[in-house]
Amino acid sequence: MPRHFDPSFRHLAAEQASPQERADEDRALLSRAAEGDEAAVRRLYRAHIGKLQRHAARILGPTDPDVEDVVQQAFLAALDGASKFDGRSSVQTWLFGIVTRRALDAARARYRRRRFSRLLASVGLSGPEHAHPSPDHAYQAANEAERTLAVLTPLQRVVFVLHDIEGYTFAEISGLTDVGISTLHGRLLSARKTIDTHVSHPDDGDGPQRSRYVPEQEGDDA
Repeated sequence: MPRHFDPSFRHLAAEQASPQERADEDRALLSRAAEGDEAAVRRLYRAHIGKLQRHAARILGPTDPDVEDVVQQAFLAALDGASKFDGRSSVQTWLFGIVTRRALDAARARYRRRRFSRLLASVGLSGPEHAHPSPDHAYQAANEAERTLAVLTPLQRVVFVLHDIEGYTFAEISGLTDVGISTLHGRLLSARKTIDTHVSHPDDGDGPQRSRYVPEQEGDDA
């Protein structure tokens, strides 16, 4: 009597495999995927997609609409670079690294797209009147923001723009400028104080106003 293979046995065997066996199978699947084996691509995708999506969601936020797109792009990038996988880490760790970089790139790109609104907020020009500005109003606001930034010294302006507007960390700015992190902290605080004073005491003769600059709460981004 012929014996029929039950596909569920393969799934059960995979669950019972040791971590080393799963790692070896992942390497074999990745190698076959690099050669264009579509079945290997599907198996590799099914084996890791859940963990990769959860990882991306932890970086971008659980309700972020870009999570699925980031993971898809990361997986495609992994397939494109599969031939370069050197085996020094597990395939899962390698995939996690690609997803991490893609998720951070997506978050950084989104952050920078909003830099104009952050610029206005940073120099005290945020509020309901700036929520939906007309083209003329937006142009005037941009000019006023530039004039406010002009009260900073060049060294203050660099760290203020890179950190508070562009979203770079102190460590990244230090790498770009060859300036120590503690010095950058001091320059940023000085820049914020200068802008706060400028916004609170404009030169238009209206007298002191309540400070409109409230810096974002900082974590340890060094």
